[in-house]
Amino acid sequence: MRDKQPPENLALAASSDYVEEQYQQWQRDPDSLTDEWRIFFAGFDLAYRPTGEVASERAADQSKVASLIFAFRNLGHLIADLDPLGDNLDNHPLLQLETFGLSEENLDEVFDTGHLGGPGRASLREIISVLRDTYCRTVSVEYLHIQDMAVRRWLQSEMEPIRNRPEISREKKHRILAQLMDAELFESFTHGRYQGQKRFSIEGAESLIPAIHQFMETAAETGAEEVVMGMAHRGRLNVLANIFQKPYSMIFHEFEDNIRPDRYGGDGDVKYHRGFSSDYAATAGAEIHISLTANPSHLEAVDPVVEGRTRAKQRRRDDTAERTKVLPLLIHGDAAFAGQGLVTETLNLSQLKGYATGGTLHIVVNNQIGFTTLPGESRSTRYPTDVAKMVEAPIFHVNGDDPEAVVHVVDLALRFRQDFNRDVVVDMVCYRKHGHNEGDEPAFTQPLMYQIIQNRPSTRALYQLELEAAHDITLDESEDLSNSLQGKLLEAFKGVKETCTLENNDGHAFAGIWSEFDHEHCFDCTETGVKFDELLKVATALTTVPNGFELNRKVGRRLPIQLQTIQEKGTADWALGELLAFGTLLIEGTPVRLSGQDSMRGTFSHRHAAWFDTKSQEIFIPLNHIEPDQARFCVYNSMLSEAAVLGFDYGYSLVEP
Repeated sequence: MRDKQPPENLALAASSDYVEEQYQQWQRDPDSLTDEWRIFFAGFDLAYRPTGEVASERAADQSKVASLIFAFRNLGHLIADLDPLGDNLDNHPLLQLETFGLSEENLDEVFDTGHLGGPGRASLREIISVLRDTYCRTVSVEYLHIQDMAVRRWLQSEMEPIRNRPEISREKKHRILAQLMDAELFESFTHGRYQGQKRFSIEGAESLIPAIHQFMETAAETGAEEVVMGMAHRGRLNVLANIFQKPYSMIFHEFEDNIRPDRYGGDGDVKYHRGFSSDYAATAGAEIHISLTANPSHLEAVDPVVEGRTRAKQRRRDDTAERTKVLPLLIHGDAAFAGQGLVTETLNLSQLKGYATGGTLHIVVNNQIGFTTLPGESRSTRYPTDVAKMVEAPIFHVNGDDPEAVVHVVDLALRFRQDFNRDVVVDMVCYRKHGHNEGDEPAFTQPLMYQIIQNRPSTRALYQLELEAAHDITLDESEDLSNSLQGKLLEAFKGVKETCTLENNDGHAFAGIWSEFDHEHCFDCTETGVKFDELLKVATALTTVPNGFELNRKVGRRLPIQLQTIQEKGTADWALGELLAFGTLLIEGTPVRLSGQDSMRGTFSHRHAAWFDTKSQEIFIPLNHIEPDQARFCVYNSMLSEAAVLGFDYGYSLVEP
């Protein structure tokens, strides 16, 4: 059978004889060719097609255009306008007409466009315009590493017809501007009032705030009920204030160091590590619960914890089939995303049976520096997001100084996640206005970069000018927005200065599903035993093989011995005792999750919590067959992980008391 793989360089392979042969093959059996070859010939007007050498020449030109389309989809990011600091290429040899055997003389010739968004036939000039607009402006996408053709087609259909630039209403533009103002003014206000204090500002990446707002809006539109979020210190206070609506007064009290530990349930952590929960009111009226997971100083350690919390919340909301009601959102730094092994481990969990959460949206705040380390010193790949290709995640690159483009790709990315239940990455290319913290001097190590940054207008200022030039907003309207926010910040600040301590702190550790717990120590003995009849009931279930199930003989031989030992002596070995304990918890209504390497069988062939049919490989878990109304027992073999699985199950335990 003919090899369906096309040559590596279709343009170079497009000789008349070869293309004619492919064309004849297409006429006989179109399905015998790859998608790339089929689009060369699809749509030809067979009634008027030329013959002989002319047909071959025409087919060869069509193949060159198809190669060009493929190349722009694959490599358009190389010449995209992604870096707000201006380090962008205008052209690349792999994307020049000559590379495909084309020239400017072909620009006004009409070709079939295949699956390219738009009309079925267009001039080469129009085709290039669609490709450049879609893949080479302030948005570009890497997705041809994805093997599933349905995924590729979906992405193309969502991007190419609108050229990655959807129409945005005047009202939405005003909201985006207001969100940028929220981000910028919060930073400038706290910088002025608390000089010298660390806050790890978001300045240079203010578009993150509209991005997260868009995530919440799209989440609500697609039926989500809850969002679990994780992020490091960079921009965390801004996110708490402007997304989670944590009161300014509470944040300012933390700058003042006048939080009373007895009202908080402990001393807690630094202000840019703490978690928070609230309800987000979407523009369309829906409300979703959002929570920011507490974060340590260890970069990316929060990632698997967020995934575990999400999985547990999905179970509590009966969202284990579609996994679209509870969504994980992770915010990363570029250096950490490329450098921390926990990122790779967490990505690897994403499609595993016991750990899948239906896909995660990863937003990488790519400020092109890690403390003092430049990209060339911190990774061996072109982009910090290249590691995500291991799970075939689509990767959207976007210029952080184009907030409309940012909200567009976040909306598209989340809709992709909801449709395909897969991870997706947004690489927001931006910059860091200050040093690693506000007391650091970045010009010591990056003098040229910070010469550019020092003289650069903010994202808010650039967007405001754009809207004013387009008459989408007036200067008076912009000033009213700014003055209103300034007033709120000043009012909260005055209140903090007039109050010694924060009396109304809702950051209690034991609330909600944990309300029956408290932090008081207890030295009273707790009864943990159960009646012998209960143990016998569990033991019977653990040693009963269902009819028709072909159990391994070695496993089967031990079952009657175990049951007899319990019945006659009332004793059990360690492995059986563990399963008996699990079983009694299940009868009481407490679900049990066992997770780790070789957890089903046990490393030393001791547990056998799951049985495997020797003929069908069907799995039977005895602990799920004790009685009809029992809780569920879940046991999963994990990947070979040193950290992510631990973090995942820790996160899971935070949701299940």
